[in-house]
Amino acid sequence: MTREEAYSRCPADSYVEYYGSQWLIVPFEPVQQPGFFVCHPGEQAVYV
Repeated sequence: MTREEAYSRCPADSYVEYYGSQWLIVPFEPVQQPGFFVCHPGEQAVYV
C-alpha cells in the first residue's frame, strides 16, 4: 500500500504510520485511566 492509499483509506479513529517498509493504518486505542482517577456517582472525594 502506498502512502496515498493508506491516507485515503484511513478512518477518523485511526492514524497512518510507516513501519517495516510499509504504510500501516493503526486504530487509536481507548485511553485507560488508573482506577484511583475514576469517580463514581455518590462516592465521597478523598483529597490527599
